Amino acid sequence: MKILYSWRGCERKMTLLTAEEKELLARAASLMGELLETLEVVQDKKLVKDLKIALREVEEGKTRPLDELIRELNLENEI
Repeated sequence: MKILYSWRGCERKMTLLTAEEKELLARAASLMGELLETLEVVQDKKLVKDLKIALREVEEGKTRPLDELIRELNLENEI
């Protein structure tokens, strides 16, 4: 829906968004934020290297559940 306003002889267009359009705009803004975060990570060569190492360790089964580690370190009451 478009509404045309007039201000002292000057036309000014104003667009009202539907609820669906507002939701799409919010989702697009969120995706843009995620994209910017991804670009920041990709530009950090050390972080990318560390992530690759971590993923390899997961594939090799060198990880364990967090709750198991918490119990082993006797941190159940602190977390």
